[in-house]
Amino acid sequence: MEKQFITQTFDKFAEKTTTVSKPQKVKLGDVGSYKFQIGIRHVKSPDIDSLLFDIQLNTKEWLFIRSGKMIIKAGVERFELEAHENYSNVLGYSGDVDLGMEESAFYNINKEILEKICDASSVEIRVSGDSYVDFGGDKLVNFQLMCKQFYNNFYDSSKYVDALNAKVKSGSGCFIATAAMGDYNHPIVVDLRMFRDNWLLKRNWGVQFTNWYYTHGPKAANVIEQSNFLKSVTFILVVKPLQLITKLFR
Repeated sequence: MEKQFITQTFDKFAEKTTTVSKPQKVKLGDVGSYKFQIGIRHVKSPDIDSLLFDIQLNTKEWLFIRSGKMIIKAGVERFELEAHENYSNVLGYSGDVDLGMEESAFYNINKEILEKICDASSVEIRVSGDSYVDFGGDKLVNFQLMCKQFYNNFYDSSKYVDALNAKVKSGSGCFIATAAMGDYNHPIVVDLRMFRDNWLLKRNWGVQFTNWYYTHGPKAANVIEQSNFLKSVTFILVVKPLQLITKLFR
């Protein structure tokens, strides 16, 4: 069975139904040489009824996530999840290019944890092994959107309906400016991202505003990017004034 945001398969020999998020994984973030992706999977058989987060890591050096944890802060809630190894693999070389290593692990969660993540005004994640990597802010927008879409399609079609029309972005942050300019890497969009990172996120109220914007900005952006008229109006009334304001605080 296939819905808009989940794919479900049944193994009749193992009597096992597997449901995975669609897209199967989204980018959790890149930190140095570490490149993380995360997905959601549910497995049900006569002996198993498990909801899981799957992490895939591509890197130039081992992090050994199989021996670590995932710590999730969803608003005021905190969840500590043990890692279970899927596989580890040395990718080898292509000519003189080191292809690095690939690790994969899964973490048991439940419906209640997933719902807490969906409802949180902010989400932060730490993935640990023999070291750790932290993710927060705009890097988790796609992750939280995927959680809402999975929850709606798998558990309750009356919840998180607004997430069904949102799109997983290859880049994240500055949603409205990106929609107005039509390019995530437009110089004005880059200016606004730099202002966010170098000024806004260094103030408590700025962090609170940014978290609110990450929740509601994608909805407005999805409407704006469908209309050239709205793009022009947004540029004149919102984006250009914001760019001028950012220049005053540099």
